[in-house]
Amino acid sequence: MRNFTVIISFSLSLTTNLSAQTKDTLRTDTSRPRIRDLKEVVVESRPPIRMKGDTVEYNAAQYKTRENAVVEDLLRKLPGVKVDQTGNITAQGEKVARVLIDGKEFFGNDPAIATKNLPADMVAKVQVLDKMSDQEEFTGIDDGDKVKTINIVTKKNSKKGYFGNISAGIGPDGKYDAGLNINIFAGEQQLSLLFKANNINKSGFSASELIRMLSANPELFNNLPATAIAELSKMKGVRINSDDPAEKAQLARPTGINNTQYGGVNYNNDWGDALKLRSSYFYNRFTSRNSYNYDRHYLLPDTAYNYLQNGISLQENNNHRGNAALDIKLDRYNSLKISPAINHNTSVLKSNRSYLSYTADHALLLNQGEQVLNSNNTNTNAMADILFRHRFSRPGRTLSLTVTPGYLRLENDGLNIARNEYYNLGTRDSINQQTRGHSDNYTLNNNLVYTEQLSKHTALRLTEQFNISQGDYEQLAYNINHDDGAYNVLDNRYSDVYNSVVTRNIADVAVAGRYKKFIYTLGLSVENSGLKGSSDYKTYRLSGNYNTFLPHLYARYRFSKSSQLTLNYNSNAVLPGLNQLRPLEDISDPLYIRKGNPDLQQAVNHDLMLAYLSNNIYSNIFTNVQLRISVIRNQFTDYYTIDSAGRQLISPINANGYFSGSLHAERSVPFGGGGSSLTFGAELSYNRYPGYFNAIADKIRQWGITPDINFNYYPISDLSMTIRGNASWNDRHSAANSGTSQQYWFLNYGLDLMANLPWKLHGDAGIECYTSTGLSGAYNNTVALLNTGLSREINRQLSLRLEAHDLLNQNKSFNRLARNGYTEDRQNNVLGRYYMLSLICKLRHFAKNNHSTLK
Repeated sequence: MRNFTVIISFSLSLTTNLSAQTKDTLRTDTSRPRIRDLKEVVVESRPPIRMKGDTVEYNAAQYKTRENAVVEDLLRKLPGVKVDQTGNITAQGEKVARVLIDGKEFFGNDPAIATKNLPADMVAKVQVLDKMSDQEEFTGIDDGDKVKTINIVTKKNSKKGYFGNISAGIGPDGKYDAGLNINIFAGEQQLSLLFKANNINKSGFSASELIRMLSANPELFNNLPATAIAELSKMKGVRINSDDPAEKAQLARPTGINNTQYGGVNYNNDWGDALKLRSSYFYNRFTSRNSYNYDRHYLLPDTAYNYLQNGISLQENNNHRGNAALDIKLDRYNSLKISPAINHNTSVLKSNRSYLSYTADHALLLNQGEQVLNSNNTNTNAMADILFRHRFSRPGRTLSLTVTPGYLRLENDGLNIARNEYYNLGTRDSINQQTRGHSDNYTLNNNLVYTEQLSKHTALRLTEQFNISQGDYEQLAYNINHDDGAYNVLDNRYSDVYNSVVTRNIADVAVAGRYKKFIYTLGLSVENSGLKGSSDYKTYRLSGNYNTFLPHLYARYRFSKSSQLTLNYNSNAVLPGLNQLRPLEDISDPLYIRKGNPDLQQAVNHDLMLAYLSNNIYSNIFTNVQLRISVIRNQFTDYYTIDSAGRQLISPINANGYFSGSLHAERSVPFGGGGSSLTFGAELSYNRYPGYFNAIADKIRQWGITPDINFNYYPISDLSMTIRGNASWNDRHSAANSGTSQQYWFLNYGLDLMANLPWKLHGDAGIECYTSTGLSGAYNNTVALLNTGLSREINRQLSLRLEAHDLLNQNKSFNRLARNGYTEDRQNNVLGRYYMLSLICKLRHFAKNNHSTLK
């Protein structure tokens, strides 16, 4: 359907018999017109999806959501957009890293805070775009350095006033869910207040800002102490990829029983173009209790055995984070942007587990043991981006400088008690040790960029980066003194005091061109990196110096306003972390002892993406195809040495042979009217990576096929139906041990119904099913989660909602990890059936518009 606007103007001519006095008044008052203009009425009809430049725009009114839904519920309805169980968003095949509200940040860079808390009925449009970096927007040179972004455009009447919800819900067995969300908009000012608390596994946030910062700086992250990385990896919502590139085929359910409280304030304001402010403070606290059973199968070229473990873990985490961005336009040629951020996190973890290993035929028990771990960790991270931009009078000539100082402080205190028995060796050992440590890491990153317009269609960009990171670390291990029961016997074997200095210097030359429908940026970087580490305590010295050529290319051809082809190639170097280099053993898990490798070299990644995007605005057909290829030279991988008792000594090495490729395609077509649509797609993936076990080199190959379908159907105005389903097939082979090939399926499918009923009732029901095949016997099953809810409007502000979750009481958590040398089937405890009765108060007050809009 084409977009059209009809403007209807009414004119009314007044003709009647007037008195003489009135006629005289009209003759003298010439300013009073005899024609009366009525208010303008605008009638608009918009297609469900349309392209605006590089932006895909969805008309939210075409996608129905249940009463009191949040933005996340709306996103699940949009073709080409997927939201997983933890709130991670994928759009056009790429992970969404930012969610904006009317172009402004909302509580920093955590997309889940906006999507899980803002009401869906305040949304007019959802825009999906590749947002340029500040540097790209300033220079106008498009080099593919973009972030997949969703911009929530609020309704016109939401620009001035306030809106939000206050809710309180209770259920049997002490279940509760309460919250307050108030948003005050006044033109360019936005103020949002948020507080929520529940014990039904709802989370309003995803990964913490600390992990986001560390992940963006590999040198800083890799130089954290091993114990710090281990503890950070246990934080809720955080996933840290290991050096092992094995693809993870899994079907994850929310695990554990969690109690969450979070809240904060967000304030944005634009004082014209001269001054813009973005600021927020966010706090979250959660406690979690998780019980688990893990069944690991080692299928190595020279041996095969099983490893089982089960246990209970308790965790409490408190996190404070604040960030701001002040954008100052000094004059027509100069601007300054200052973006400070601070994050403070404390966590307490207590775990108790038992484990055992036995031969693959279950005939011989190799070892068994038990372990108690307690840890307390505190980390404080502060940083600031200071960006100065100068535009010369000559068009295309610019200069910008970014300076980013940073500081990270970590403190940890841990207790490790373990007892182990090795039946093959006829020996026993035990650990009763306390570790105390702290580290201070200082960073300074500098980036200088100069651009020059060479011709009408060509520009030059010169970049110079210099980054330095300096860290001081202390990790001391104390064994128990059996005489007085105190931990005061220093264990030199697992203690260390060391420091590190990491430098990186990058010079880049790039040429950018724009010719009608075709744009490109072609460049080459020369990187010199250095790493030094030393320990007087352990008397070792580490050093490495690397010179690398890193080409990059970005090109885009636009066939029409609604279709384009994009090519993006990047390469980057990754230094080994100090913990990967230090020749020190980590015995936090007595059966899996890790030790660094001083001979480790840097790795170089090459990534290629070819994407085709089309959106026919007349037929409402959306098509997205992406090819991704990744190759790593000198990849970091683990070398395993396994003894007869089942203990493993693991050390990182460099290896070649890593290749990863995927082809993703999806298409959305309209179905009938009223915004109904059918989206279907599939992904084909192939991964190859090396493995090293007991001096035997292996090549692991894994194929995956993932079809999916999503059908949104609106047969009548008061009824909506969504049918969805996806499947993941994995086929894993070992070149050195062909008898260990594995094939398994994960399936996820469901149906949602929503209806407006008589007497101001709104009903919704849904069933979500999970099926696994090809796993261990106890893990192959089908789980059906049946949820239902009924809402009743009391008045325009108040409504009651009764809901039931997991009516069949079948909820289970199971998944499979496929890693280097083993597969592991996992099962965790989860929240079962519960009921909730909630009172919801809608807050809505907006200034009236001068125009009426009919859609």
